[in-house]
Amino acid sequence: MNRLRPSESGFTLVELLVALAIFAMISVAGVTLLRSGSDTQIAVKKRLEDYSRVNRLYNAIEGDLAQAVARPVRDQTGVAIPAFVASDTAVSGALFGLVRAGWSNYDDAPRAGLQRVAYVLDGGALKRLSWPMLDGATPAHSAVLVENVSAANVQFRAEKGEWRSDWTSTDTYSLPRAIELRLTIQGKAEHRMLFLVGPQTRPKPRAVDEREGV
Repeated sequence: MNRLRPSESGFTLVELLVALAIFAMISVAGVTLLRSGSDTQIAVKKRLEDYSRVNRLYNAIEGDLAQAVARPVRDQTGVAIPAFVASDTAVSGALFGLVRAGWSNYDDAPRAGLQRVAYVLDGGALKRLSWPMLDGATPAHSAVLVENVSAANVQFRAEKGEWRSDWTSTDTYSLPRAIELRLTIQGKAEHRMLFLVGPQTRPKPRAVDEREGV
């Protein structure tokens, strides 16, 4: 009867356990690496979505403020409203309102090329309101720009260069030189944005950190 030599007798139990342990560790490392890559991809995608959302918000506000014009309006009761306001008693939660030029009219509707708009904070959402006509009308369109907003603060730069939190002027045609908007979205860092108001030929406002001594 032939007997197997020790080198041909197969693996021992200890060897099998060691091999299984090594395979388990390699499998765990592979799963961990795959999960880490997947989590990183999800985090990057979310970050890009947040960046795109803020970028769209910035472009929308910049487009309005860059074309701001000194044109006072009247409400439904005929009361005069300055060309630029920091708040509006007729619009709850208004941050600022203005009249802008360049309102596209592709269908040749019987209306002006000027448009009255306002940015409001309503129920944690930053919205853009627009009026169908400049005088004697109510807002006809409301677009949500960003949601889950926990705080919004606006600063206005006056003609002489000083920054202030309100915009009141005896001149109904006056416009601020620039606007600073600080926006806090739940779970996100505060966003600080600077905008010029009116023609882009105006000098750029200095950095926020340079306000002291203006």
